[in-house]
Amino acid sequence: MGFDIYVRFFLGFAFTIGLIGVVYWVARRYAGRLGIVRTHNTGRLSVTGQISLDPRRRVMLVRCDDREHLLLLGPNNDLIIASDLGTSSFQSALKAAGTADKLAEKGEQA
Repeated sequence: MGFDIYVRFFLGFAFTIGLIGVVYWVARRYAGRLGIVRTHNTGRLSVTGQISLDPRRRVMLVRCDDREHLLLLGPNNDLIIASDLGTSSFQSALKAAGTADKLAEKGEQA
């Protein structure tokens, strides 16, 4: 048993830890695009639902106190589609804003 066994063990261990770090970073970075939403219900603000329109834009339903806001988030600008939706569901909020039909047409064309 020489010194080279310890070096190989250390390099293998460092590679494994690095690989775990890369997987963790990718999961955190692309969680929203994959439809995975972490719930943040600790305060007054929470994300109720979201839909990715394309890799750069998504529609989110955000709840603040008893009000819900439908937001279109993009790389350059953010837009409030509908505000003060009450306690309706995410799909009914999309229908109220008129975006459900556009999403359905986009899905049929693809």
